[in-house]
Order: sequence, then C-alpha cells, then structure tokens
Amino acid sequence: MQNSMLTLTTLIPSGGGGKIMPHSTPIETIKVNVKDYVLNLDFKSNVKTLDSKSNPKPLDSQSNPKPLDSQSLNMNFDYKYSKLLNPKVLDSNLNTKAMNPKPLDSQSLISQLFNPKFLDSNSNLKPLYSRINVKTLDSNPKIRDINFKLLNPKSLSPSFLSLICASVLLTIPHSISAKDNWVAIGNDTLDTTTDTNANKVTKALTNKQISASQTKEYKNLEITNTGSITNTNANYAINIQNNATIESITNKGLISGSGNHNISINTSSIQSFENIGTITNTNTGKFNFNITQGTIDNFSNSGIIDSKGYGIALQPNTTITNFNNTGTILAKETSGRDAVFINKATIQTFSNEGLIKSEGNRGVGINILNGTSITNFENKGTITASNNTGIYVRGGIIKTLINEGSIISAGANSTFYSGISLEGGGTIENIINIGTIRSNGFGIDVAFNGKFGNLIMKDGAVVHGNLSGIAVGVNQTLGELEISGANTKISGGENGISLQPGSKAQKITIKDGAKIEGGYSGINLWNNADLSGDMNISGVGSMIKGGSDAGIFNENSNITGNITISDGATITATSGKAIWNNGNATLSGGITISGANTKLEGDIVNADNAKIGSEIKIEKGASVNGGLVNNGNASISGNITIDESSKLNSITNTSSNANAITGSIETKSSTPLAISNSGSIGGDIKTAGNAELKINNSGSGSIGGSITASGNAPISITNSDNAKVAGNIEVSGDAPIVIKNEGNATLQSDIINSGSGNLSLSNTGNASIGANIKNNGSGSLSISNTGKVSDTTKIESNGSGKVEVEEWLVSTNSQGEVKPLEITGTNLSVVSVSNVTFDAGNITNLSSLVQDPKNVINIDTSQDTNISNPAEINSKVFAKAEFKTNDPSVNVNVDALSKTLSFSVDAAKTSAAALGKTLISNTQARANFVNAVMGNAMNAVNLIHNQGSANVYSNFNKAYEEGAIYANFDNLGSDALLRSSETKDKNHLAFMLPYISKSNTSLNGGLTSKGHTKGVIFGYSYLNPNNKDIYGIYGGYDDFSSKTYPSDILALNNRTYYAGVRYYHPFNYKDYELFSKFSSQFGLIQNDISERVGQTEFKGEPKSYAYDANVNMGINIKLNTKHTLTPEIGLGYNGGYSKAYTMSNAINTITRRNYTHKMNLFKTKTSLSFYSDWHKHFKTLVYAGVDWTMNPNVDNPKGRYSNIGYYGGGESKLDNLEYALGTTLVIPLNDAFYFSLNYGMNGTKNTTMHTGYGKFNYMW
Repeated sequence: MQNSMLTLTTLIPSGGGGKIMPHSTPIETIKVNVKDYVLNLDFKSNVKTLDSKSNPKPLDSQSNPKPLDSQSLNMNFDYKYSKLLNPKVLDSNLNTKAMNPKPLDSQSLISQLFNPKFLDSNSNLKPLYSRINVKTLDSNPKIRDINFKLLNPKSLSPSFLSLICASVLLTIPHSISAKDNWVAIGNDTLDTTTDTNANKVTKALTNKQISASQTKEYKNLEITNTGSITNTNANYAINIQNNATIESITNKGLISGSGNHNISINTSSIQSFENIGTITNTNTGKFNFNITQGTIDNFSNSGIIDSKGYGIALQPNTTITNFNNTGTILAKETSGRDAVFINKATIQTFSNEGLIKSEGNRGVGINILNGTSITNFENKGTITASNNTGIYVRGGIIKTLINEGSIISAGANSTFYSGISLEGGGTIENIINIGTIRSNGFGIDVAFNGKFGNLIMKDGAVVHGNLSGIAVGVNQTLGELEISGANTKISGGENGISLQPGSKAQKITIKDGAKIEGGYSGINLWNNADLSGDMNISGVGSMIKGGSDAGIFNENSNITGNITISDGATITATSGKAIWNNGNATLSGGITISGANTKLEGDIVNADNAKIGSEIKIEKGASVNGGLVNNGNASISGNITIDESSKLNSITNTSSNANAITGSIETKSSTPLAISNSGSIGGDIKTAGNAELKINNSGSGSIGGSITASGNAPISITNSDNAKVAGNIEVSGDAPIVIKNEGNATLQSDIINSGSGNLSLSNTGNASIGANIKNNGSGSLSISNTGKVSDTTKIESNGSGKVEVEEWLVSTNSQGEVKPLEITGTNLSVVSVSNVTFDAGNITNLSSLVQDPKNVINIDTSQDTNISNPAEINSKVFAKAEFKTNDPSVNVNVDALSKTLSFSVDAAKTSAAALGKTLISNTQARANFVNAVMGNAMNAVNLIHNQGSANVYSNFNKAYEEGAIYANFDNLGSDALLRSSETKDKNHLAFMLPYISKSNTSLNGGLTSKGHTKGVIFGYSYLNPNNKDIYGIYGGYDDFSSKTYPSDILALNNRTYYAGVRYYHPFNYKDYELFSKFSSQFGLIQNDISERVGQTEFKGEPKSYAYDANVNMGINIKLNTKHTLTPEIGLGYNGGYSKAYTMSNAINTITRRNYTHKMNLFKTKTSLSFYSDWHKHFKTLVYAGVDWTMNPNVDNPKGRYSNIGYYGGGESKLDNLEYALGTTLVIPLNDAFYFSLNYGMNGTKNTTMHTGYGKFNYMW
C-alpha cells in the first residue's frame, strides 16, 4: 500500500527548547509519513516562540491576549485503514530530530485534553474549551467515527504523543485568563451563579448603568424576563466602549430610559445581540440603541424596541454581519425621528419580518445615509413611516433589496415622500419586489444623483404612489425595469412609471399579466428623459393604462429602442391616446403590435416635432381600436403595415414635415381602414385585403408613390384642395373603386382599372389629371371630368368592360389651343360619351370650333383592329352625346344633319341681367324702408303741434298721456310724440338709424344670390308753425355683399350713397285726420362684380343709379283710447340705370361687354298699420303693405362676348307683387329722447329681405 501523509499546520518555535513566547519566525508545516492511515491536523494560533536567550516576559493575565476567533482551531480528521494503526511504524517514520521534542511527563494531557470535566474545572483552560466545544466535535460524524481507543497513550509512542500535545498547546492563547464581569454603577452585583460565563440581571434596577468599558473580553450579559433596567437620569442602561469584546447580549426583560440612550456601544465588538423583551425610551433626542465604530455579528430583535427618539442608530464605522428583526422597532410621536437610522455603517444582511415604523412627523422608517453599505436587504414584514419615506437611502449603497412584505409611506400630507426613496449619490443595484410599496407621494423614486440598478417586480408586487408608482427623478439613473405577474400592479395618481427630465433608463419589460396604471399616463417620459433600450409589453392580461394623457407618453424625450406590444397585452387611456410621442420626442426604433388579443385601445399619436425612426407593424391578429395620427411637424421614417388578421381603424397624417411619412402604407386586413393625408407620404399605399379602404388626400397632401388595390375591398379615393398623387392608381381586384379629384388637386400618373370591379372617376373644379385613364379589365370605367387634363391625357379602352364618359369638359391645353376629348385603345366598341361641356370662358375661338367634330371628340381607332370604318365610330359616338357650356348664359345648338354646333347668349341669364334685378330689388326695399321712416317722423311732428285734431284727441295732455297717434311702418312718429313737451314748442326732430339686413334673390339657372347689407340713415324733420306742413330730408349709405349658391359663379359687392326729401300735409276733420305725403330718393351705387365661368373669373366695376318717387294719402282712425288704425294708399315709381362696362379676366383675352341698361317701374301702393298703447313706457306697432308693379316686363340687357358675338333683345318679366311686414317696440327715455327696436321683412316671389334696426330720436 502506498504511504499516506500526515500534515500538521501550526505555528511553533523555530529553535529547539524554550518557552512559548512571541516570535517572528514561525514554522508552518510538519510532515509525518503514516502507513495505512491519514491524519490531517490543521492548527492555527497567534502564538509565537522565542528561545531562551530572548529573555521573555512571563505570561500572566495582563498580557492582553487576543481571543481565538472562529478560525483558531480547525481540526479535520480523515482516515482510511485496512488494519489497525501500528505505532511502531508510525514512530519509526517520524523524524524527531529536527523538532527535538521533549517527552510528556506522567501527567500527560492527551487523555484529559478532551475531557470536559477536566477543562471545566480548570479556569485557565476554560477559554480553550469554549473554542474546542467537544460536544460539537462529538456530533461531527468524521470526528465521531474515529476510534479514540487507538489514541490510548499506552499504545502510542512518547514521541508521537509529544507531537500531538505540542500542537494542541500551541492553539491556546499565550495568556490564559477568565472573562471579566460587567460593572454596575452602585456596586450592584449581577447574578453569576447560574452561568459562570454570564452576568445576568434578574431583578429591577433603577437609574443604574451596566458597563463593559475596558479593553477586555467580557462575559455574556442577559437581562432575564424578571429583570429590568429603568433609568430616568443621564445613565445609559448598557454602556459598551474601549474595544470591549462580548460574545452575547440578550434582553428578555425591560430596558427603559428617558434621560439618555438606553444602549450605547462605542468601538467594541459583540458576537450576538438579541432582544426578546422590551427596549423603550421616551427622550426625543436620544436613542434606544446607539452603536458607533462597533461590530455585531448577529443583531436580532423579536421583542419591542420603541422610542420617542431614534429606535436604532447605527453610526459611522459600525459593522453588522446579520441584522434580523421579527419584532417591532418603533419611533413614535416625535418630529424627524427614524425607526432605524444607519449612517456610514456596513451591514452584510438586513432582514425584517416584523414591524419597523416611524410614527412621528417627518420621521423615516429606515434612514440609510452616505457611506452605508448593505449587501442584502430583505423585508418580509412591514416598514412604514406615518409622514415620511418608508426606506430612505441618501448616499448609501444597497446591493440587493428584496421586498416580500410592505413598505409604506403613510399620512395624508406626505405627497413629497416615497415608499423607497434613493437620493444623494446613493445606489441600489437590484430591487426585487414581491410585496407592497405604497405612498401618497411616490411608490419608488430616485432623485438628486441617486442610481437604481435593476428593478424587478415579480408576481404579487404592488407599487402605488398618489403621484407616481415608480419615479426616476431629474437627471437620475435606472437600469432595467422588469415587471411581471398577473397579480402585479404599478400605479400612480399621475403616472404609473415616470422618467423625469434628464433621467436615464436602460430597458422596460412588462409581462405575464402585469399592469401599469396612471391618472395621467401609464408610462411617462418627459423633457429629455432617455430610455436607451426597448420597451416590451407582453402576455395576456398585461396592461398599460393611462388617463388624461396617454398609456405611454413620450414628451420631448428619447427612446432608443423599439416599443413592442405582444401576446395579448393591452395599452389604453381614457384620453383616447394609447401611445403619444410628443414635442421633440424621438422613438428611434419602431412600434410593433403583435399577437392575438393584443390591443391598443386608442390612437398612436406622433405630434409636434416628434420622430418615429422605424416601421410600425400591426400583425398576427393584433388590433388598434383607434388610429395612427401624425401631426404638427412630426415624422415617421418607416413603413406602416397591417397584416391579414390584424386591425387599424385609421391613419391621419397632417404633419407639415417634408418627410412626414417616408415609407409605404400596406394593409391586408379584413377590417376597414381610413387614410386621411394632408402632409407627405413618400411611399406607396397598398391594399390586398377584403376590407374597405378610404383615402382622403387633402390640403397640401402628397402621396409620392402609387395607390394599388389587389384584393376584393371597395376603395374610395378623394384628392382635393392642393393635394397630389404622384404615382399610378391601379386596381386589379373585383371590388368597386371611386376616385374623386377636386379643388386644385392633381393626379399625376395613370389611372388603371385592370380587374373585374367598376371604377368611377370624377375630376372637378380646377383639379387636373396628368396622364392617361385606362380600362384593361372586365370591370367598367365611368368618367366625369369638368376639371383639367394634361395636354397628352387620353382615355384607353383595352378591356372588355364598358367605358362611359358621363361628362367631359372640352377646354384648352397649355398652349391655349383646344384640347378635345381623346379616346383610343384596342376595344372601342364599348365606349360611349354622354355629355360634352365647352369651357365658354376659356376657349377663345368657340364660334369656329364647331366646324369639325374632331375638335370636340377625337377617337383614334388605329389600335382597334375590329374597326373597319373609323368615321362611322366617330359619328356614332358624336350623335349620342349631349353638348352644353359651363356658362348658364351660353347655349349650344346642334345641327343634326351637319353635325355642327353653334353658340348663343341668353341675355336674361347674363351677369348684367342679374345685376339689374338685384339693384332693382334692393332699391325697392330701401325705398319702402326709408319712406316709412321719414313718413312717421313728419307725421309725429304734425300731431304734436296740431290742436285741430281734437276730435281724435280731446287735448294735447290726453294725447301725451295715451300716446295713441298715427303710426305706420316702424312707428317713428308715434314714439316721438310720446315724449314731446306740453308747451307745444318742439318743431324739430332728428334721428339716426343703423340697420342690418339679409337678402335672398332667385336668379335664372337655378341659382340663388344671398346677400348682407349694413347701413345707417341720418334724418331731420321741420314743422312749419304757420301752416302745419312738415319738411324732411335724409341721407345715408349702406354696403351690400352677395354671391350665388350652390355654384359660386356670380358675386356682387357695392356701396350705395343715397339722399331724399319728404313733404307732409295734414287735413283736419271732425272725427278723423286725413293726411297726404310726397317723397323722392336718389342713389349712387358703386359696384364690384365678378363672374366665374369654369376656372375663368371675369371682373367689372360698373356704376349704377337708382331713383324713386311716391305720393300717398292716409287717415288716422281712433278705435279707442288705446288703439289706432291707419290705412294708406298711393302711387310709386322706381327707376334704375347702369352704365356700360366690360368684364375681363387675367387668363386670356376673352372679354364681355355689357351695354347701358335701364329700367322704369310704376306701382300702386296700399298699407295698413295698427298702433297699441299698452303702457306709458311700452308701445307696439304692426304693419303690412303691398306694392303692385303695373309694368313688370323690362328690356333685357345687351352686349357682346368676344368669343361668341353679340347678344340682347327681348324682355324679362319681374314679379308684380311686393309685400312688406313690420313690427316695432317703443321705449321712451325722457321727454326729448327715445329709441325703438324694429324688425321688417319685405319681398317678392323670388326675393326676400329681412331687416333689423334700432332708431334713436331727439326732439327740440
């Protein structure tokens, strides 16, 4: 058998002999060869030796030896044997010369060394026994199995025994002495009878201090359940200092103080501190437990530690290996006191399964300050602060914090505090939360140079803050954030997770049903916050829910990675914004919504100057129950795709950015999609699905690519305003497609129908088609074009489907030449033309155009091999077409035999005729209105001064009191009389009357002219006191503006200045009052008229004149003291005159000359007014009247259109009957000033005017 090796590692003398003394040269290894048996003995000791010449000092109790530590004795016996150990062999192989050991004497220690009774009886060896702990050795199976019979001294050689004993003795400290007793003030003795290695407090001590204050090793200290220390003076209950060493301190009783700290530890070492009882302190400025520069291997509290000051204070340079609380640590009542205060201390493991609480105002549950280091922090209990932060880390370092319990910042006013708060350069490398973290401020926050590593929220974790659940403060740092589990929820009154200005985070992962919720946003990044990685939300039940802002709100911040929502996750917000990228925000990656049941309840909004740097994908059954909105100056740099089973309701792009959407939009979805664009889309728009697609391209919208449809979905495209589509529009499916090109929009490329669906194309207004229109499939093509086409635009019929030209505008090309309707293709037999409209305002040679039909419809038959007679197909198409112009005043005449066309102008439908009709209608209405105003004014003056009307009014006083007098259209006279003077010396009346009116006039061609008038009248009336006649004058002006509906083809704006005179003469009789009136008016009208023909606008500025005269007779009939009825009849004349003027345009040389035009109308007039005096300060009047025109037929205007010829002749009939209705409310103010509120309506069969006005009168 191979030889085995015995190795003894120890510290022994370098020289032979001598006492065991300090020495600097140890021998570390002794090797002993042993056959069949391996014995490894490792002994370590602080002992050094000197030889006899070193003159060492004797060992005594004052040598202050260092105690053995846990590594002082390491005995490891490994053995194997096939036969009993042979001591002779062992002895023969032992080299003893080098060591020269002395033989043991007859009092050999080998058998007594492991004898507890022997060691226990020898106080000098007791420390050794406490280290060796034979019971432990005996319980160790490797040691237990050694057959100690083999170690019988009689069977071993003396040299071997000497070796063993020397090795064991070397493990003993060089000074062997007993542990010291604790010192109690007042010479109270502590109980040492029950345990020689412990001092016990078994009774009540008052105002006593127990101290271990020297550099010694002290016995264990125990306050039993019958013992207590109660201090009301400045004594500590327990005072430890000056490098004292204690194995254990146990409190099972009561420690109470009010004058100083209960327990004070300074520069000392304790292996174990255990509190099972109660430690309490009522001094607000002191601590229950205070340790500075001390060491505790194990700190354990299962009892109660409460204080009005700090509960536990771990001061600078303190080291605790294990801190374990299963009881209660409480700081109560006092402002600013913490339950656990840790300052520049080191803790290996901090564990709480009990309650740690600060009840006072601004006190922290656990306060961890700068310089503190905690390797493992685990909470399974409750850590709470009533009005501050649960765990506050300022400058300290925690490697791993695990919470399975509750960390709470309570109190209604603690909105600035947190469950866990990290500040001042502090670091928490990892937070793992399975429990509850809650605060009225922030659940978890980092601020002021703090740094979070990774935050991991596992199933069951709850984090809530009334502000934010998790907040990364200004310029702070967070590593990765992972939130998982169906029972996990992060919530905030404002935001679930908030990355504040300048903050940084690496990655956010939300999975397996976890929920994030905020009153503003679920996740909020604002003002230069930076998320350097991805944001992933996955799993059924996983949800980010926002409120008034968004589910995910990125404002002026940066997300470097992607946002991915997958596998059943949901993002929603009550605002309707699921994801909001706003301000100067950047999302460098893209957005992917993927998987069945994955949902965005709301819009994806990219706004202001925000950027999305990659594609947006909706795939694998995901749905966006909202839209994608890109507005402001925002941009999206990738494609937008929706696959077959997914859904997006709409895409809205209103961004002014030139690169608003640089990619393409593609949908294969079975759900309808609406695209609204007024910005830029750089790529194509494609659909291959079966759901409806609506595209609205408006404003300055631009689609740089093509629009293609290959599925069976119906499609509608509206291109309006100044929008354009650069690429082709091509349809190859079997669903219908409708294209509308309106306003000034442009379709730059071909429009192609290659499928079996029907395509309808409408091009109107100033919109243009820049290429060809093709029908290549079996579906039909329907075209209505009243807009523009390019010089080369043609209609191609290459398929079997019908090509129907419902309407086509023949106009000019870019060279001013006529651009006819051009048709070509390989199958012309299916082509038909219904209506051709000539652009009368743009074709300069309209009269000569009609000589050749090809100038109108040009069919190229060269590609259709089935046509043998091209002339026949041209004649056939031409014969079925209807012809007209885009000007209601220009008629087209077709000669059926010669297939030629001629044009004529209908004078009654010209702008000159419309102008004359409008002027006459306004003049008539104004004349009636002014006649009523002035007539009443003069009548009022007459009745005020005419005492001959006594049969109507018994006297002036009665008339004044009752106010029942003549009044017509607006009762201007009667309300003047109401406030006249009894002295009858008022014979002057002045008034001002502002008015506003609205009018509708029906014109020929189905058009209606709608206008508005604003004006003011100034008038004066004078009563001649000699003959009672009244003279009046007035003047005023008004502004009129009108345009035609539904087509805006005629607009009229004018200002009218007018003046007139009035005369009033009364005839007084016994029972009634008869009167006569005369009036005349003249007006100058400056017109600005514009007429639109297609896209050509003609303008002119004619001057017109209006004049009228009226003679009336009337009578005032008093029905009773309150009511007066006044009938009236008369004759009238209205005339109008317009000077010759020319209408021209800025596009071409076409002019329209309108010659002088005048009208003279004679009328009969009847009216009836009813005046009521309800109260001295409340009077009303209603009025009705009718005018009958005796000569309604008027001559049509005459003139010449330069591209057609002369027009004129004939008559037009005006409406015979004109009616007027009115009502007035009179409100007197004093005897000279009053005002009235009035409404009037007058009109004819085709004209209606509504007028409202207020009148202000003054009499003197």
